[in-house]
Amino acid sequence: MTNWLNQHVQALRLVLNRMQYNKLSTFMISIVIAVALCIPGLFYLGVDHLSKFTNHMQSETEISLFLKLDSDKDAISEIETVLAKNASIKHYHLVPKAQAWEELKNKAGTGQKKEKNITSLDKNPLPDAFFIQAKSAEPDALESLKNELQSIPGVEHALLNTDWAKRLSAILALGKKIILFITLQLAIALLVVIGNTIRMQILTQKDEIVVSKLIGATNSFIRIPFLYAGVLYGFFGGVLTVLLLTLVVKLFNVFITELSSLYSSDFSLPLVNSQLFISIIGIAMLIGWLGSYLAVSRSIASIKIS
Repeated sequence: MTNWLNQHVQALRLVLNRMQYNKLSTFMISIVIAVALCIPGLFYLGVDHLSKFTNHMQSETEISLFLKLDSDKDAISEIETVLAKNASIKHYHLVPKAQAWEELKNKAGTGQKKEKNITSLDKNPLPDAFFIQAKSAEPDALESLKNELQSIPGVEHALLNTDWAKRLSAILALGKKIILFITLQLAIALLVVIGNTIRMQILTQKDEIVVSKLIGATNSFIRIPFLYAGVLYGFFGGVLTVLLLTLVVKLFNVFITELSSLYSSDFSLPLVNSQLFISIIGIAMLIGWLGSYLAVSRSIASIKIS
């Protein structure tokens, strides 16, 4: 165990020393990785924030339950009992038709034409209504709850408008698929870049590899430093990606502040997203390891001892 640990520590030190000696090339490779991963990262931040904003708007969606005009107090009480027992309902409140009628007349008081039309009515045309907030904000769950409430005896009509939510959810789902496609394309490009970098390093150290084989070193032992190099390239690139994303988001928030204030909004992207940042660094290190593994496995196998 100690020997195995010493081998890896020595390999890591060797790679770090080589990277320190070739600072410029290491920095350039890290920049390439950072720019490539920054693009899908920015798209993800935008779609994720829009998705959370959509969920917030969906949570404000109410189901309006209009009762029959001839509903009496007993019928209203029975419907309220049914609503209280429904596990899908978060909360609800009743707006009596008399209260709704008074509010309508008060609102119409600002326009003389509307006021005359309303006062010309002989009786209150509005029904009693329950306004219901569901526990789930998913469009399908809301639609199912609306249909269930519509079937309650004494209910004339249940109203819910989730078409906008369904359309926006479909757009967000498409956006996530596009982000995945872009990420895969860029990951393949990074595999090629890192693989070619490791392959060039192997060619420059070919004589050392041959000597190592002559004294009995296995391919696995020779492969270790190059694998560490790929992982470190990914790590440095991932850290630079996080720094770039933070800078871009900070600049975006500065530019968007003035526009948001015109609409009385505090819209801004979160400056720190720990889950995203850790994922980016992890993905970058995985890409670096995979690219170096593919490159070093083929290159070392092709080196023959004459």
